[in-house]
Amino acid sequence: MALGLWLCVLVSASARAQAPEARAAGQNVVAVELHLPGGEDAEGLSGLVAVRKGQALMPSLVRRSVERLWATGRFSDVVARAEDVRGGVRLVFQLTPVSRLARLRFDGNQVLTDGELLDASGLLEGGPLDQEELEGAVSGVLQAYQRKGYDSVRVTATQEPLPSGIQVSLHVTEGQPTLVRQVNFSGSPGLPLPRLLAALAMRPGEVFDRVRLDAGLDQLRTVLREAGHWRAQVGTPAVLVEGSAASVSVPLSAGPRYSVRFHGNHRFTAEVLERVLAYDVAEPLDEVVAGRLARRVESFYRHRGFHDARVRPREVLRPDGEVAVLAFDVDEGQPLRVSDVRFHGNASLGSGTLREVLAERIRAGELQPELDLRLQDDPLDVEGRHGRRPEATEPVPDPATVYVEDAWLEATESMMEQYRERGFLSVVVTLRGLTVDARTRTAAADFDVVEGPQTRVKQVVPNGFPDDKAARATASGMGVHEGMPLSFEAVEAARVALERGLGTQGYLFARVTTKSSLEEGDKVATVVFLADKGPQVKVGKVLVQGLTRTDPDLIMANLNLKEGEPLAMDSLTEGQRRLARLGLFRQVDVALADPTRREESKDVVVTVHERPRLDGQVSGGYFLVDGPRITLDTAYRNLDGLGLSLLARGKVNYAGWSAEALSADRRIACEQSGGAASAGCDVELQGLSGLGGRGNLALAQPRLYFLLPFEVGARLDLIAERVHRPSYVSSRLAAAAALDWAVASWFNVSLSYEVENNRLRSRAGVLELLNRADQERLRYPFGDFVLHSLRPAITLDFRDDATNPRRGLVLISSAELTRGISVSPTDVAGNAVPAFPINGLKLASSLSGYIPLGRRASLALSARAGTIVPMETGAQPIGSKLFYLGGSSSLRGFREDGVLPEDVREALHQRLRDCRSLISPTGCSGELKAVLAGQVPASQGGELFTLGKAELRLPALTSLDLGLFFEAGNLWLDRTRLDLERLRYAAGLGLRYMTPVGPLAFDVGFNLDPDEEVNEARTQFHFSIGTF
Repeated sequence: MALGLWLCVLVSASARAQAPEARAAGQNVVAVELHLPGGEDAEGLSGLVAVRKGQALMPSLVRRSVERLWATGRFSDVVARAEDVRGGVRLVFQLTPVSRLARLRFDGNQVLTDGELLDASGLLEGGPLDQEELEGAVSGVLQAYQRKGYDSVRVTATQEPLPSGIQVSLHVTEGQPTLVRQVNFSGSPGLPLPRLLAALAMRPGEVFDRVRLDAGLDQLRTVLREAGHWRAQVGTPAVLVEGSAASVSVPLSAGPRYSVRFHGNHRFTAEVLERVLAYDVAEPLDEVVAGRLARRVESFYRHRGFHDARVRPREVLRPDGEVAVLAFDVDEGQPLRVSDVRFHGNASLGSGTLREVLAERIRAGELQPELDLRLQDDPLDVEGRHGRRPEATEPVPDPATVYVEDAWLEATESMMEQYRERGFLSVVVTLRGLTVDARTRTAAADFDVVEGPQTRVKQVVPNGFPDDKAARATASGMGVHEGMPLSFEAVEAARVALERGLGTQGYLFARVTTKSSLEEGDKVATVVFLADKGPQVKVGKVLVQGLTRTDPDLIMANLNLKEGEPLAMDSLTEGQRRLARLGLFRQVDVALADPTRREESKDVVVTVHERPRLDGQVSGGYFLVDGPRITLDTAYRNLDGLGLSLLARGKVNYAGWSAEALSADRRIACEQSGGAASAGCDVELQGLSGLGGRGNLALAQPRLYFLLPFEVGARLDLIAERVHRPSYVSSRLAAAAALDWAVASWFNVSLSYEVENNRLRSRAGVLELLNRADQERLRYPFGDFVLHSLRPAITLDFRDDATNPRRGLVLISSAELTRGISVSPTDVAGNAVPAFPINGLKLASSLSGYIPLGRRASLALSARAGTIVPMETGAQPIGSKLFYLGGSSSLRGFREDGVLPEDVREALHQRLRDCRSLISPTGCSGELKAVLAGQVPASQGGELFTLGKAELRLPALTSLDLGLFFEAGNLWLDRTRLDLERLRYAAGLGLRYMTPVGPLAFDVGFNLDPDEEVNEARTQFHFSIGTF
């Protein structure tokens, strides 16, 4: 009774409120006013009001004005009222601003971090704040603590006004944690108690963490079913909290432990049939599941030619109920081979084409068991000690020779579809039957085909389009034009294309329908495309929500929408993509306001969630080349509100603990020299000299607005780095300016200019291999250099996934023009030598392709090449500008940068022979003595390289892939001595663990032709992130 009275009051109040508005409709608007609290910014609001002074008051315009003001996200309430005044009415909009959260602070929290509490609160700095959201934040923090086992936690909220909004402080009193008093399992556990407790990962005395309890229940269910308890049920635990102690009781019904048995199978082993089952233990076993598994095995047999195969499941339970067997009784029957498939009545489609349709249908239903890659445990087994192992499965027969009734009936539908797409609308294909030879177990199949007349398009009639000629051309482009066979698939494709074309012209509510009329005994047809265009929608107002630091001009410039122009949905999608690529927003949504209402003008609502102004992360790890490394990334975004960001990146590593520094060869060499610098004992890897790293401070502007709509970004970098490479140590200071143009989603162009001061020093083990003439020609690439470089580059990327590609191509090509400003070269020992010009063009290209092979397998191919062309006589590049081969990203059969240039290696062979021919080795240099003693020389780099790579990637486990690779390439210091017949070869295998940022790869590479004269190893181990 009370509810009815309350509804009556609401209805009457609504009627009284609408009466003045109804009476005011049509009257002259004398004034339009916006009422806001004092101090509120009203800029830009008047343009959102669709009602103007002097107009007749129209409810539709008032409604649109209210919707626009509300869509800005700046107001918690918008009220419009009409007041009678002399000469008409005054329209007043009463606006209540939204309170915004300027700052959120936490104190007293120790168990949960500020980031975890921020996620739990659901609040966003810069976002709206009201009492309901504040209460929800407190509740969310309480629940987060309670899930962690802190049931006595208390959270209080305080608010403090700031010029930019409200500061909220959440004060946390964590209290004592709730501890686990006891854990027990009720019902039939099925497994020993220690194993159940280990799976649950919750023991007495630990904090009662509800999050860990949920994960433990899932793990417990998994452990039970993997142990064979396929009907195991884990119920909701009963939790009793008394004071600060909790008792947990987990109800379990493990059920019997199952195993699978097959009876009557002769052609296929039980192991193969069990893989055919592919039973997912996460799905509880019941009669329905058992029946489905039996049908899988039955289908497997029939696609192998056993047409009469029958499989029946049954369950055998031991009397005590502890153990059960899921048995499959297999009646294989005799194999049946279809020796001939004949078609009668077909004229337009050949019998070969129809047989291929039949074979494809059979092939689509085949079940291929997942085959394991077996390891050979016993090496003597290859010589036949245990005899030949039985084949895992028989060869799959030719699909055209297999009779599977369901698949053959489906194939008749596919054949008729083929005919219909060629204009045979009344075609009928039926299976007449099989003629079986019981003695030879072969069969001949007969199909009857009644093609009927072929229908061709007589006329295409577009109706209701803005441009009928253009509509007819669109339909013709999709295969619907006069004289062509009538294909309903082509007609549908043309209809969709026409509807999409209308949408690009602003007809957002357009609908295109088709009508086909047959004439002359179904031999010709007239196809009519009927368009209901609806209004051509124009851009109304662009309303932006969620901005706190970003200038609205940035949004408008990237959207490229102008009021009054035709509106296309593609432009909204493209605008959303452009905004997302700026990197300033966590989320971007561009949509129509009230998209279902048919109007000639539609407002566009842009909703963004800005990223934090200050953001950063710390990461670290161990790298074979760099040693231990720690990295700090920091970003201070959107300094000016137009996207300018300050980026800082710092990286520190200690090469003294790298794989090279810790190698046995270096340890022995340093012991022999007493720790002094010598071949094989490098002081650059000792003490503080082993520190390396890179510091980078950058200003980045994601878009240059005076170049829009071209998506061109700019960047200015200051760089300081110290790099340890196997052949040199580089200490570098640089400043760089770069432009980056995203021409399309698949095409990128960049241009950078850099000035650098580079101090290059030789590493121990770099050989003085050249005679005096060669030294005068090639110089030494060490010393102190001031250079400037110009680097254009292009990228064409057609891969399906940039981090884990399986399909597509990517081409990367770059050029680097480098000239010297100041050149102070030295030799390997650090002695000054005459200066030489630095003026060269470095060219490099890489083309990689990916071919999918099945669900997860793929083949990756890559070809790379590069050369350095001197731009004047005597010009020479420095060591850090040369090419290097060897390592995880190039030839994996060699150590990092370990491939000696081919021409240098030939010269080294001669010098080693000369050294060996001496009676006393005192005439040999220390570097040559080190090589003769077993040290591996470091590569000087080269001016030209070639590299080819092939890798087969196969699935191994859920997130683990196996990679088999083969690589070939070489390096030349003198580019005029290129000889493609002199290549170095490597092969190997590795594991790839799939992650969202790319695969973690561990590879073992083998040098297929190691040069023993220079002590090349046959095997190398590599760890990297990402693959080519």
